[in-house]
Amino acid sequence: MYWAFTAFRLLPEFRRLEAEVQEHLKDELSALLERWGGRGIALYSLVGFSGEADLLLFQQAEDPRAFPLLQKELHRTRMLGFLVPEGRFLDRGEGSPEGEALLLLPFGLEGEAEGLRVLRGEALALVEGPLERLFPLFLREGGYLGLKKAPREALDEL
Repeated sequence: MYWAFTAFRLLPEFRRLEAEVQEHLKDELSALLERWGGRGIALYSLVGFSGEADLLLFQQAEDPRAFPLLQKELHRTRMLGFLVPEGRFLDRGEGSPEGEALLLLPFGLEGEAEGLRVLRGEALALVEGPLERLFPLFLREGGYLGLKKAPREALDEL
């Protein structure tokens, strides 16, 4: 199985738009993500946990040629003009994230993560568990700590 993670940062210009325009852009993107929802994607809010990114988009596929299909559709939305990719991480691993809190470690996991679910790729490590248990690991290891959200819910946190 192949994994793709994209970390996005919201540009400050978005907050200068009228509220009605902001809502329309969020509706457009959330509708797209909900249409893709059954195809191995998940959205994580990084708000409050990362200074460099606000959203983390996870995509899983059996063939890496599937990744550009979603990216192409994302780039057709006007909201993506306000979301800048801060990092793209591709890997191959077994399993998919299932929990509500996820820690993405782009360079793997150093040491143990006792009592937490760890999915290891060839380079990445994904760690799941309660936020209270992930937070100390995040402080020690770095990475991206996020909470799984429905698309509109994640976009409303921006």
